Amino acid sequence: MLEAEAVVLVEPEAEPGPARPTRSRRAGLIRFAWQMLLLAVFLVTWQMLVDHKVLTELSVSKPTAIWDEMVKLYRGGQIWNNVGVTLQETVVGYVFGVVAGVAAGFTLAFTPRLLAVLNPFITILNSLPRFALGPLFILWFGIGLTSKVALVFSLVVFIVFTNTSAGARSVDADVVTVSRLLGASRWDIIRKVMLPSTFPWVVAGMRLSIAYAVAGAVVGEMFASQEGIGNWIVAGSGVFNTAEIFAGLLVIAVIAGTIDLLGRLVERRVLRWRPEVAMG
Repeated sequence: MLEAEAVVLVEPEAEPGPARPTRSRRAGLIRFAWQMLLLAVFLVTWQMLVDHKVLTELSVSKPTAIWDEMVKLYRGGQIWNNVGVTLQETVVGYVFGVVAGVAAGFTLAFTPRLLAVLNPFITILNSLPRFALGPLFILWFGIGLTSKVALVFSLVVFIVFTNTSAGARSVDADVVTVSRLLGASRWDIIRKVMLPSTFPWVVAGMRLSIAYAVAGAVVGEMFASQEGIGNWIVAGSGVFNTAEIFAGLLVIAVIAGTIDLLGRLVERRVLRWRPEVAMG
């Protein structure tokens, strides 16, 4: 009796088709499209309100006038010079503020007795309105770069310090205890437990302080400066050139948005080990 041979049909391998965007990428594109749509609606509405005399051009200008002013300043070479000065003040003050805030936050978190002694003074200093202290910074450090850097530093350092200190003190005590029982030294606990747990808090403080850093540099320039975006805005307000004022504000928004975007990319890169929790 002949046994029937089993026939196995092998389906041909499907040719790889074009790569489809992931769900998160599609969601990002949809979100970006909605953002651009809202921005376009806002600009068109603004333009129409001014053109139909609902709003006065002297008080709020209009998008086309602001664009014309930007083109004029670009061709005159004023934009890059002013932006370069403001960015220099922002970056230098921001870097010093972050380094000092992280160092102070970790130091005081590991010395709770010293933190308890200094905490009232830190609270008082943090409650002082640094923007109102701008004239004092000008008096102490002059009208040059140093006074603006000091103002930016004073705004950034407390934000980063508060986040770093809170993050270091929120580390799970059970994890620290188990690490000690397993023979970990103090340096091992700091390097392998405290630093990874605190790092997201530090990054959050760094991102939060970006807007304050830019604002501090601009406000310092508005008090006393011969260049920079703040001086540019003051010059426009002196001749009631609303379009020039809004052009300066637009440049500030672009700078802050660009720096924040870079901060998001860096945060996503360095914190890629942290799982994301989907809320709904």
